[in-house]
Amino acid sequence: MGTVDTVLSKCNICGIASDEVKFAKELLSGKGTATKTDKESFICEGLWAAEKLIDNKIHVTHFFISTDALQSGKLSSAELESVSKLTEYADNSYGISDKACKKISDRDGADFCFIIARRKVYTLTDMPLKDNMLIMILDGQEQPGNIGAILRSLDCAGGSGAIVVNRRVKLSNSRLVRSALGASFTMPVVDADMYETGRWLTENNFKAVLTDLTATQAYCDVDYSGRVAVVAGNEHTGISPYWRTLPVAVPVIIPMLGSCESLNVGFASTLVAYEAGLKMHGIKK
Repeated sequence: MGTVDTVLSKCNICGIASDEVKFAKELLSGKGTATKTDKESFICEGLWAAEKLIDNKIHVTHFFISTDALQSGKLSSAELESVSKLTEYADNSYGISDKACKKISDRDGADFCFIIARRKVYTLTDMPLKDNMLIMILDGQEQPGNIGAILRSLDCAGGSGAIVVNRRVKLSNSRLVRSALGASFTMPVVDADMYETGRWLTENNFKAVLTDLTATQAYCDVDYSGRVAVVAGNEHTGISPYWRTLPVAVPVIIPMLGSCESLNVGFASTLVAYEAGLKMHGIKK
């Protein structure tokens, strides 16, 4: 296990007004030139992503660690081990002050470290195909937290990847990354054209499961064997009409037992994805 002294010896000391701290702040806030010129870099506050980034061989370009926290003696042995691994793995490691951590953070109670990495860019041809697989189509969502939560649910349901069409949020958005808890970079997430995606689904024999208030078949009565793509629509307008024209479209309805007409898109897509995932894994008959 690394020691405080060995970690510090591998870190460049970085001031609060440095370009590196400014870059980190811009990535986390989503404002400034960094988000315009560097579309694939994303930032994680804290150590929660460390192991996933290293295990999945995600390129880490910057690692910032508070020298105040390091020298306080309050880090656990597990935290110090993760910090040591990151200083070895990252292209560049920087020692910064607690004050710099507060400047970077966009929330109260700033963490003691920040990780900047670059997401892998995938195309439809990169999506690995299996005889039985579950993917999600995210159509025009506007809220990064919603997108991240859907990706997290897809991962938990055994999904193989996601395709984003009519994209309105950067896939490197810090809130998306945070709410996805690693799913946004541990599985393929493709940014693609909607019509190209529809052709790809049809050519590769996917069932495109659409939640539709006019459908008659309940989501729990669908045959989820084979290749399944669950289509999740915009928070306000739902799915694009195009999906209903696909020959592989399977419209389903989630029964509403109260006075509300429909569920939030995150809850609806999670219900359908879990139904598909459980049946694919033989957990639910």
